[in-house]
Amino acid sequence: MRLTLLGCGRMGRGAGYALARDQRTTSITVVDHDRERAEELARWLSGYAACPVKTGDSDAIAGSDAVAAALPWSGTRSVIELAAAAGVPVASITRPPGDESSDVDAMANAAGVPVLLPVGLEPGLTELAAADVARRLTALTGGVRTLEVFCGGVPATPRAPWGYTAFFGGELANHLPIAQRSSIAVEHGEIVDHPRFSGVEERHVAGVGLLEAYHDGMVPWLADHPALRDADCTQKTLRWPGFADAVTGLANLGLLDESPVAVDGVAVAPKRLVENVLSPRLRAQPDDEDVVVLDVSATGLPDADGSTLSIRSLLVDRADRETGLAAMTRTTGFTLAAAVTLLADRTVGGAGWLRPHLALSERHFARMKTDLAALGVRWTADGEALHGHRAGTVASKGTD
Repeated sequence: MRLTLLGCGRMGRGAGYALARDQRTTSITVVDHDRERAEELARWLSGYAACPVKTGDSDAIAGSDAVAAALPWSGTRSVIELAAAAGVPVASITRPPGDESSDVDAMANAAGVPVLLPVGLEPGLTELAAADVARRLTALTGGVRTLEVFCGGVPATPRAPWGYTAFFGGELANHLPIAQRSSIAVEHGEIVDHPRFSGVEERHVAGVGLLEAYHDGMVPWLADHPALRDADCTQKTLRWPGFADAVTGLANLGLLDESPVAVDGVAVAPKRLVENVLSPRLRAQPDDEDVVVLDVSATGLPDADGSTLSIRSLLVDRADRETGLAAMTRTTGFTLAAAVTLLADRTVGGAGWLRPHLALSERHFARMKTDLAALGVRWTADGEALHGHRAGTVASKGTD
């Protein structure tokens, strides 16, 4: 497989590492607007690769079997345009804004190439794991009644003031996950809105501890999967306890408003001020390490006597000290790499914008999990634990 990686930041570094370690890869060309960063990544990857790793520019797309994009959306759109013109499939960690979705689909369809996105950790692996759990449960019970997805990256050791550490950099360095907006869920087949940071609940994860979860980032097409069309679906972000209350407190004081106010004759958006004050205090230090948790559980339809079955799938990944790759980098970048190899060997059919959990089959996902496991990203519970109970009682959930 001749592959091109565009974007040599943290997530691109993870994807590049996975591709370099993959024996199916015959060459990697890394591209970044910062040539020095691309050259540094190429040198680092060469220490792990059995294939040539070189730097290039966007012209490298034309000679590739597939392209991996680890870029913000503005850069990703340009990559898709170039790849479509060259007839090369693309996988990306980023999703288009709503008003550009149809453009991307039309562009890729006209070129007859698949554009697989978003396929990082979240969105991406979250929906793939949810679809996998739903398929398994449907095979056993005939359908899914409820699906719950919990996902988040937390510092291995929480510290004041919020138990939150930002492990990203670059253009996101001074942007914290505190924006006030609506989040969605699915109830009785209909999409409903919830305020972000609402619906706070506790979630215990074996080997990590007691976390909190709140409404956040479910994609609107999750319930389009055939096994989930009649299910109630929620997706919540995981943090150490207290984060949601802290953010809500700032919002209630007006400190997360995005409309500028005049301060000594200067127009300042309260949220941007808060982010610029807090970000340096929350930024990861050299010794900080993170943990990623992806926790999916589902309950099936009751049988004739009112009993149901539930399945839980749990992935816990930790930063790798040997490579210096954070858990968020590993789970996002490795997922992108596993997806782009499916495109490169043409095992994914279709053209246009492909949503991963709809386009990838059970066999595709099994191969992706094998690729992730080879790099140390493994499920600690993988749908084996089934628990029967009477409808209306509390289900036992997995391995806690």
